[in-house]
Amino acid sequence: MQIFTVIGKGGLIMYPIVASSIIFLAVFIERWYVLRHSKERVKRYLRSLRKAINQRDLRTVIDISQKNPGPASRIIMAGIKKYLNGVPREAKEAMETVAMQEFPYFEKRLGVLSTIASIAPLLGLLGTVTGMIRTFNVIASIGVGKPTEMAGGISEALITTAAGLSIAIPTVIGHYYLSQIAENIMNDIEKASSEVLDIIEELRINNGNEGVEFEKAKNPEGVEENVPISTKETEAPA
Repeated sequence: MQIFTVIGKGGLIMYPIVASSIIFLAVFIERWYVLRHSKERVKRYLRSLRKAINQRDLRTVIDISQKNPGPASRIIMAGIKKYLNGVPREAKEAMETVAMQEFPYFEKRLGVLSTIASIAPLLGLLGTVTGMIRTFNVIASIGVGKPTEMAGGISEALITTAAGLSIAIPTVIGHYYLSQIAENIMNDIEKASSEVLDIIEELRINNGNEGVEFEKAKNPEGVEENVPISTKETEAPA
């Protein structure tokens, strides 16, 4: 086949370039699939939270989060648990800590694409150098009177340069595209987390954990903890 002929003319440098292209395709397809489904799950979860957040209904936020386990709900529940444990001032720090553990999931393996985008043109440049070296060796041996003998080195130089750029350009575009999806997911989670923190702060100012009735409920891990029956604002104790 013609493609294998071209690869053969490109010399040994073409093999790592081809390997880079295979890795790029594998990582891009896997990440696109994962991020696409993650985006849909997070959107459904946050959409279901919107009404409860607007109504300042922390109990419903808890119920929805327990029914939708995932990175977004774990981050939000980390802050809510601090409120339920009587330390609402630590809610933001708890959310940030869990976010640092969960967010890398969305950026997983994107560094591989960044690396390929960097090394592919360098491999092409290396092939250019080796091709020119081969050409000059021919010139040194037989002079410039036989262009066909020189064509192999020149062909190697041009093919590897073109191949390196052909891999680097789509990899840069693919990396940017996936990074934007991941960033949008994380921004949506951060926005919802900030809104839940506002509810916790309002409750802390109005009643803290005092004057709020509790019932036993199970969290997603099956551990019992106090959950407020109602989070409507009550008059602050004198």
